[in-house]
Amino acid sequence: MFTHEPKGYKVRKGTVIFINGTSSSGKTSISKELIKILKEDFMYLSVDHAISGVNDMLMNMFGEHITREDIRRIEDEEIIEKPVISLFHHYILAFAMAGKNIIVDHVLVDPKWLEECVQLLSDTRTFLIGVHCPINELERREQERGDRPIGLASAQYTIVHENIQYDLEVNTHMNSVSECANTIRDFIKTNEPRVLQTFYTEAKEPSQ
Repeated sequence: MFTHEPKGYKVRKGTVIFINGTSSSGKTSISKELIKILKEDFMYLSVDHAISGVNDMLMNMFGEHITREDIRRIEDEEIIEKPVISLFHHYILAFAMAGKNIIVDHVLVDPKWLEECVQLLSDTRTFLIGVHCPINELERREQERGDRPIGLASAQYTIVHENIQYDLEVNTHMNSVSECANTIRDFIKTNEPRVLQTFYTEAKEPSQ
């Protein structure tokens, strides 16, 4: 169950395209393509950028006393990850409340992250999109790109989509990035989101 209620937000103005998938699944490439083909202006919010931005902030504020190695240790031990991720989720809500259109690039590896997104965004026009790719292709891409820890995609693979239903799912191995982006664009033009509201309604129902 969720621990607290949404604060009565009735937000309908902005559209949120919330993309969830493993590292190297193609989320960022799809996001960039969507920004190019969508007629409306969309902001891009990445959970990776949120975490790296906090790391840079810590260095700027306390660089005389800490090193990059200290920052890496803090990140590895996930000391401040939870509040940073929560702040990221509240950014999404804040921009949606301001009527902004947003593309969110996320990796929902913690069930509590999904719970928080549901309670914050269930009353917004948020489409939950799942991006899939087989593990052997993920590992090939991971090796090829060279900017991600080897094994990251594999570690996320079995949990990132666990117990999650989507408004729409795409596969970047079976379809090109352009095809996936066009599928998402066409879907949000002719449909309304339902999954987050369904999750929220089910979570409020008393346990049997």
